[in-house]
Amino acid sequence: MYFVEWLMRRTLTASKEDITGFEGDMKQFEKATEKYGKQYRGMQERQVSDAPSDARSIYKMNDTYMDVRTFFDEWRGGVLLGLSPLLLGLFFFPVFILPEMTVALFTGMVPGAGRSVSVGDYVGIAGTWAIWLVFLAAFVYLFWVFRMECLVQRHIVVRFNRKTRKIYINRPNFAGGNQVYDWDDVVASVDPGDQVVTKKRKREILMLFFFKQRTGAEYHDVVFLGAPLRSDHELYALWEYIRRYMEEGPESIPNPKCIPRFPWPWRSLLAPWSFLENKWAAAPWSPRMIALVLIASPVMLLHALAHWCSLLLCWPVYWPRQLRRESTASEPV
Repeated sequence: MYFVEWLMRRTLTASKEDITGFEGDMKQFEKATEKYGKQYRGMQERQVSDAPSDARSIYKMNDTYMDVRTFFDEWRGGVLLGLSPLLLGLFFFPVFILPEMTVALFTGMVPGAGRSVSVGDYVGIAGTWAIWLVFLAAFVYLFWVFRMECLVQRHIVVRFNRKTRKIYINRPNFAGGNQVYDWDDVVASVDPGDQVVTKKRKREILMLFFFKQRTGAEYHDVVFLGAPLRSDHELYALWEYIRRYMEEGPESIPNPKCIPRFPWPWRSLLAPWSFLENKWAAAPWSPRMIALVLIASPVMLLHALAHWCSLLLCWPVYWPRQLRRESTASEPV
């Protein structure tokens, strides 16, 4: 789930030794950030859509702050599926196999067989322990991959506080950590001079950039915002929804249909469906699409199960006390 954020963090904080061979690309990137940092200054005041929409992306909204989800929530479960043989072996052996073998090792008798332990039994016991130790070593080595979607906070939350005029990002340290930025410094992946009206369906991502030339931070930062957006029209509508909330207040936008943070199992069914949603909308109930859904349904159910298990193996988002107080403040701190 957090692989893209982790990769972006590594890229944006790379040292000179890490980017050897890519110095030219990095210089071009730095020039682009300076250009966009100047070109899009003041974009918070410019309307880009006539139909602001929450785009199924709001956790909570009140008169002070609004919590918005990030893009890659559906992209989880793959790590859990990939490591499932390792995880099953890691827990199956010490629970069902190793205890009896260990008893036989110390008593010299095979439990339930009524005979003494032979040389072959000792070899089998040593081999089984060796297999389990290999599983354990592999899990320790791959634990950083496991943490991408398990034993970590359940979601990344981006909080927009219209009273303090700041943006608060709550995410794991390896994915960028908690950050606070001024609303006036954000650059969104929309063109403030272009009002998009097309509704052609395609997967879109609303990206918020925080260039170090504007924030004063040591590194650039980026966050991928919103549900899997279904067109550039929806992308602009979501940015307009956020922009109006921050600039004009909640009375200027429709009330959102807030999404729950609790991991209800039926919501995990929407995760695999999101990858077929646009194709289905282009040709609903066509024989070809019905056949595709039927063929893919076992994989989709497996993905949904892994997605739900991944959520259950995570903990709810926790805001540190100082950040919680500041991000919910009803006046500038």
